[in-house]
Amino acid sequence: MNAPARGTLGLRMYAYYDADADIAWLPTGESDDVVSERVPGGLQEYDRTTHTLVAIEVWDASTRLPRTLLEALPAPSSPHTAAA
Repeated sequence: MNAPARGTLGLRMYAYYDADADIAWLPTGESDDVVSERVPGGLQEYDRTTHTLVAIEVWDASTRLPRTLLEALPAPSSPHTAAA
């Protein structure tokens, strides 16, 4: 399963934790057209039309989220980059 491409959140959504980048990605909904908003500690991704929150990206996740949660999340199955 591949990580969603930036700008879209398809039907194959899943949460993951990238330990190398120390980023957790947590989907909350679905959208074919997203816009990202930089917020303290990461990104919030919204559906462009409905403005519904569809994902949260947590930067420095190891300092912000419980270790047990990060250990339970799978690693991403393909390389990706964090949006800046």
